[in-house]
Amino acid sequence: MAEKTPARVTRLLGIVTYLEHHDEATVAQLAAHFDVSESQIRKDVTTLWMSGAPGYLHDDLIDFDADAFDRDIIRLTDSQGVSQVRLSPREAVALIGALTTVAASGIAPDAVSTALDKLVAAVGDGEAVRSVSLGAPDPEIVGTLRAAIAAGVVVDLAYVDANDNLTERTIEPHRLVVIDGITYVECWCRRAQDYRTLRIDRIRTATQGADAVATKPDTSGGFSLVPQFEAVITAARPARWLLDTFPGVSVDDDGTTVTARFGVADARVIAAQLLTIGPHVHTIAPPQLAHEVAAQAHAVLDAQA
Repeated sequence: MAEKTPARVTRLLGIVTYLEHHDEATVAQLAAHFDVSESQIRKDVTTLWMSGAPGYLHDDLIDFDADAFDRDIIRLTDSQGVSQVRLSPREAVALIGALTTVAASGIAPDAVSTALDKLVAAVGDGEAVRSVSLGAPDPEIVGTLRAAIAAGVVVDLAYVDANDNLTERTIEPHRLVVIDGITYVECWCRRAQDYRTLRIDRIRTATQGADAVATKPDTSGGFSLVPQFEAVITAARPARWLLDTFPGVSVDDDGTTVTARFGVADARVIAAQLLTIGPHVHTIAPPQLAHEVAAQAHAVLDAQA
């Protein structure tokens, strides 16, 4: 299976960082450290040798000792300031806060929880971690809402509104969404007889009811992280850099053509991204995504006319 772009870029940056701290290393040492073959390390160093700052003249490129390289010794002579990104404690805690909110929503990919665990362990400050976790949605309430959405039934809530008034209402839940880091449930509120977007951290109790949901979701706003359908994109290999960035993507790469499969939560967002690799795209499925890409492409052409 072909290696994904993020994994290789991470290793390339890791090689530079490793050599900045160890002066030099043999090809065998680097291969063992990064758990790849020695031939892959040589390919990685060759790639780094052709990388650097804009301009790409000799003085702009990452450089190694050529004589040492011929002896299978990798010695960095100019990193061009390139290395893995390191977070300050304040930046790490801020990122933990954002990831905690998304993870607590119950609609984030598993990678969010994995990254959160690693960050918490790296920070090592329990008080800081607890302080940014306050206000996260109750996982039990999130679970009740998710179960009700899957079953297509109502939920009875005790909810504190923006004026701190405790209200009881019955909602028909449609989607869980994250907007500006805050988790909401998009729903039809039977009490208000209108669509509402309710903050989940303001829900005090949630009980799944028996009545079936009778209204369709509102399509006028919000950004859902819940996939609505699976997309299948085939494109020329130069387009892989973008396809690798889609959440939950599975990529087949035969060296010439790539086929990417991933869940789509918002067709408009994905279509806009696909336009950036338009010349390389061969096929787009399903039709609803293809039509959205075509519509946005026509809109761009009309704006330039």
